[in-house]
Amino acid sequence: MSLPTERFKKLSLGSMPPTTRLQSRMAQVDDSSSESDFESDFEPDFDIDEDDGLMVSPSNLKYSLDLLDDETRDNVTKAIEVPSQFVLRGCQAGDERCFFLITEPVEYTVRTGSEQSGYGTPSCTCEGSERGESPCRHILWLFDKITSQVLGAQESPYAMTQHGYPTELGNPYDAISDFHLDMLADSLHCDVVGQSADPNPRRVRETREILASLNEVPADEYRPDLFDNPRRGRHIIKRGDLEQTIFRMLLYNDDFFQFFMSSMRADELNRNHFRSLQHRADAALAGLQQYADDPDLQTVACPKDVDWCAKHLEGIAHQIYSIIHTTDRPLESWELRSAARTSVHVLEQVANYNRDVGPAGLPKEQRNLYHRLIGRQDLKFVVDILSSIPPEILGPWIDDLAAIEGKILEHGGPPSYITRLRSLVSHLRSRWSIAGSKRAGPAQDRRAKRVK
Repeated sequence: MSLPTERFKKLSLGSMPPTTRLQSRMAQVDDSSSESDFESDFEPDFDIDEDDGLMVSPSNLKYSLDLLDDETRDNVTKAIEVPSQFVLRGCQAGDERCFFLITEPVEYTVRTGSEQSGYGTPSCTCEGSERGESPCRHILWLFDKITSQVLGAQESPYAMTQHGYPTELGNPYDAISDFHLDMLADSLHCDVVGQSADPNPRRVRETREILASLNEVPADEYRPDLFDNPRRGRHIIKRGDLEQTIFRMLLYNDDFFQFFMSSMRADELNRNHFRSLQHRADAALAGLQQYADDPDLQTVACPKDVDWCAKHLEGIAHQIYSIIHTTDRPLESWELRSAARTSVHVLEQVANYNRDVGPAGLPKEQRNLYHRLIGRQDLKFVVDILSSIPPEILGPWIDDLAAIEGKILEHGGPPSYITRLRSLVSHLRSRWSIAGSKRAGPAQDRRAKRVK
């Protein structure tokens, strides 16, 4: 029997659900009570196919190495020889640059910044990087995680640059700035250094989902005494209350939290990728609302304005569509239900956000989120996703979609978009029986349990 500490050596952000993890997950044993589930969900590492010149990452993104010279390709091959055992401790914004703290368990810092900052080329404090062996495995690992969140999956391989990130990402610092570091940190399950001493709301939510899932209780009903007003507490141990003790450990200790995250199944709420995208959409909409409410936020660099929020929501829709259409296997029913739930939620939020925000001198598409994504022109926003989901899966949301159609008719929109949505609703009505009209609950966005 291995020592408990041996398991902690496997802690890795790569063990958490990145953008395309769903695509690479093959059929698994769905017996939730099996002890083998506890250690079966660790991510694969980097792998190079020398014949095709492709590298497959832990996020299951494919990178073409054709742009690399022989020396850089050798550095990449050498960098991935040792399996990754990384944890992303946190990130911090500096003067036109960002810092990401990685441990394995030795801590290294990866820096990336604008060209003017001196960090236009990502650098790392590890020995290999200091010897000129670039890119090192920390840079490869980190920017794979960032790419999986910012760009997501695509059918064709990404073109790897000699600096360890794909050309499609552009300047990494600009991509991170446009995305916003706080949004990226939440997507990567780490904290921004220097934030409030209070528990991170994302960490609290994920902790609640972990513990509720283990207790098979809906997350919003689990231990309100702990989560309605969460506090770290002065002491970790709460005698007579094991759950509160674990709650505090998950908030305090990054290793313990990452260990739990990596050990949970992919269909648990806290690891459900579509649910994570819904949380990101809500965070983008909350950022836009803060921008609307506070005029001071309208003059900052890279404001969370309509343009920023719209790009996030378009990116989320693109990722959902890509997962459905580029997966190596048919998605399971619970995955499609989760995709449907997130897609309808995003469409509903945009349909209800028909108001102008920001400086009055801006064009309407830069002031009105609804006009930008739906009202101005037919971008097939979300409707192309919903058309890809079988009626027997999408049926429970027929009333929501009919209400959304009514909102769009009220606000006005491109005739082709309205026709597309109306046809979808009509098709669902003709296929969805009253007997099956009960709405699927959150707990059903999971794989069915085996009956013993």
